[in-house]
Amino acid sequence: MLLSMRRMHLPGNAGGALSGGLQITKTFFMNLIIKNCKKKTCAVFIFDGFADQEVSLTMAWLGGSGSDFAIETFSVSGQPVTSMSGMRVMPHASLKMMEPEDFDLLLLPGGDRWKEGENLEIFPLIRATVGRRPIAAVCGATLALGDLGLLDDIPHTSNFPGFLKHYCPDYMGEHLYQALPCVNAGDIITANGVAVIELAYEILRTFGVFDEQKAQEWRELYLSSGEVMSFFE
Repeated sequence: MLLSMRRMHLPGNAGGALSGGLQITKTFFMNLIIKNCKKKTCAVFIFDGFADQEVSLTMAWLGGSGSDFAIETFSVSGQPVTSMSGMRVMPHASLKMMEPEDFDLLLLPGGDRWKEGENLEIFPLIRATVGRRPIAAVCGATLALGDLGLLDDIPHTSNFPGFLKHYCPDYMGEHLYQALPCVNAGDIITANGVAVIELAYEILRTFGVFDEQKAQEWRELYLSSGEVMSFFE
């Protein structure tokens, strides 16, 4: 999938110009090379205070050399954000540049801003993505899905029973809540804030990075802290 022409103007120092005034940056050329080599894209929404620890394992393996996925981060404004761990992150794009046809998976990490009623700017993109591309929401990001009524009719999980209803008064999916680390309902994957391994396992398996056996061996590798090494055989 080629980087769309409308997303050429990315944050950074301009290194030249195209006719029509579009600025070409070093970041753009790197993204273009990466995306030409990758067939799919995982779009990751980042914001001040996003819980980087919740999605870092998924991003590392999904965007790795053995995968068809490229990782593309985006923030509301396209400007750098600071993660929960204090890491300063420069996104690849801004929210206004993102549309469902530009990615194959939308990954929403947790963070306190969801509980504070923030990040409303991404709600229209979530609505537009439903039914067109899969969405994976972790921890507090499940509140956005609850607010939008997307969890009322599908199996799902979150941080703990009652979490969604506490922050989302209109949420009606209690009967479908599953007290599991991660739940895959097809087009929507939900996970709690500590299901780092289970989220990555489910995404790597679902999107064909590993077959079922290899995915299970990968999971056992991490759950055993490296004692089970069959993944490398």
